[in-house]
Amino acid sequence: MEGIITQFGILFLLAALFIFDGLFKLVPLYAIIAEVYSLYLDSQKRTPQQKELLKNQKLTWQELKKHDNQSSAYVAIKGKVYDVTSFLNSHPGGREFLLLNCGRDATLAFQSYHPFSDKPEKLLEKYLIGDLLTTEWPTFKPDSGFYKECTERVKKYFQSKGINPKTPTPGLVRAIPLWTCFFYTFYLTFVSDSLGLTKRILIGTIFGILQALNTLHLMHDASHGAAGNNEKWWWFFGRLTLDYISGSSMVAWQNQHVVGHHQYTNIMGSDPDIPQLKEGDVRRLVKEQIWSAMYKYQHLYMPFLYGLLSLRSRYYDVFEIFLKETDGPVKVNPISLQDKLRQASSKLLWLFWRYYLPVQVFGMSQCQFWFLFIYVEFITGYWLAINFQVSHVSDEAEFFYNNMDKAVKNGTNEQWPIEWAVLQIKSSVDYSHGNWFMTYLCGALNYQVVHHLYPGVSQYLYPEIAPIILEVCKKYNLKYNLLPGFKEAWNGHFNHLKNMGKQNKFVGFAKME
Repeated sequence: MEGIITQFGILFLLAALFIFDGLFKLVPLYAIIAEVYSLYLDSQKRTPQQKELLKNQKLTWQELKKHDNQSSAYVAIKGKVYDVTSFLNSHPGGREFLLLNCGRDATLAFQSYHPFSDKPEKLLEKYLIGDLLTTEWPTFKPDSGFYKECTERVKKYFQSKGINPKTPTPGLVRAIPLWTCFFYTFYLTFVSDSLGLTKRILIGTIFGILQALNTLHLMHDASHGAAGNNEKWWWFFGRLTLDYISGSSMVAWQNQHVVGHHQYTNIMGSDPDIPQLKEGDVRRLVKEQIWSAMYKYQHLYMPFLYGLLSLRSRYYDVFEIFLKETDGPVKVNPISLQDKLRQASSKLLWLFWRYYLPVQVFGMSQCQFWFLFIYVEFITGYWLAINFQVSHVSDEAEFFYNNMDKAVKNGTNEQWPIEWAVLQIKSSVDYSHGNWFMTYLCGALNYQVVHHLYPGVSQYLYPEIAPIILEVCKKYNLKYNLLPGFKEAWNGHFNHLKNMGKQNKFVGFAKME
């Protein structure tokens, strides 16, 4: 017993250090001084002539791609290239969001995360160094006025009500009882020896759902910078909920979800959430995929496979994002050694409280532990996947294809004949508007359109501004995909799997109109 207590004490101390470093983003003072001094020396070395030349650069997307780190951070916005290296530490939205988007065209991220102010665009002017000649992926048609009008009306609503679009209060109010129930059900399922297996399974079901809700609420807002007005808020609550409590990775999630999915929603070849290859994927979701016999049954086997999402995410973040630094079509920018150490520390802490405590400290049998562990992870994965899938993979939504072969070969810019905001309307599905309980159970993903138009706004405000978007859609004759309830949303997803499984030939490219 003494040995176990000693081990527990040592591990607890290590865990405390890991949490402190991971959640509060410790950066040694010498590293900050060295970085600032290095930037100062670089600026002094440049002659006035050199500085002027830097303002007239002509870069291809391949050249822009090389400037993807804290030593040389370039972003392209609306065809202009900006050197934001010296701006990283003073960016109001934090250095992490800026580093996520450097080395690439950040136009879509810039406009969707700065919708209510023109100050950021004016601030950028002093960092201008040149023009972007070519783009990695097609650009979108300029806004015809739809997104501008939506934004002006939403901004006016917030101002008239005195609402902070990033208010953290609703998320924190909901998080406290959620966390209390989460750890209590964990205790009853994996620690307490007063319950039989049947009761553990029933309570484990609740624990699995709460584990999903833990990420759908405060974590999701934090990953989009929508939980408070300071990066410290997003960093703390994002890492706490996703890395340390759930054992996944905020770095991986932001690359996949924030950089990839949100900017190029439902575009095959750009959105990492849908199949990237015309052959070989276990799912057939878009017409460009070549049909095979197994797809006839995907409406039966895919819902079962959704339960593996939770387990997959903890594997995928290490072996794809951190080791290969890629996420399907999305390039992952260099990950710092400190982030890799934090990733390791969060995994160790998660293993400590999820496995070591129940089995090694409190004596749960290996057999019972692994049965319950796999069961609750299946519940979590299923809950998350279903809520994600019904919002985009549906007969109600539209899918598009990124045919960049011609553009890359010819070295020319291509433009999709659709506006970015219109893409979000066409590719997203809403349901159960006005149903507060369903909104809570899915982390407001039932307001998917609003979320995609304004990801930097707190999810708890979506029900208030959805009617505004609906009105503007009617004015511009745009169909807003709104279904009465979850049943209809699930049917839309199920029918899409079934219909894509029936088609037995390659049917050509989808059109963006």
